[in-house]
Amino acid sequence: MRNRELASQLDSLKSLLAVTDTATGGNIELVGHWGRYLCVLTAGFLENALREVFSEFVRNAASPQVASFATRRLERISNPKSGRFIETAQSFDFVWASDLEDFLNADGGRRRNAIDSIMSNRNRIAHGESVQVSVGRVREYLPGCIQVVEFIENQLLGTTSHEPRAV
Repeated sequence: MRNRELASQLDSLKSLLAVTDTATGGNIELVGHWGRYLCVLTAGFLENALREVFSEFVRNAASPQVASFATRRLERISNPKSGRFIETAQSFDFVWASDLEDFLNADGGRRRNAIDSIMSNRNRIAHGESVQVSVGRVREYLPGCIQVVEFIENQLLGTTSHEPRAV
């Protein structure tokens, strides 16, 4: 993770995951609450990552006026499932969107499923619905989420197979 703010947020999330067993003392009800809490934090990380990575790109690539406009648009993104990640990439470059979609599906769709499940569960938690997300499931989903964010970072830096190009 190249972005310092996101790296810090991710470190905090990983630290919480690491202390879950100790913090809950094996209490099944507490473990369930921690699962929901960690799901919400992971969703927040994904939402922040989408905004921050593209905003950082725009601030480095565009005039201050264009960067201001684009950053404000990016700040409006909420609850981004994998389709929103692709749409955002497509707003910048159709090749980036296509490559991102291929990456989301390359592992049998596990990365796509990780993002979509985290965001769906977060939305259900926020609306008071019952969810069955567990600490173990969040641990399972987090690596795929991180891989997607790092893939996008690499796209924007031009370190993937396609160099950035004007749309």
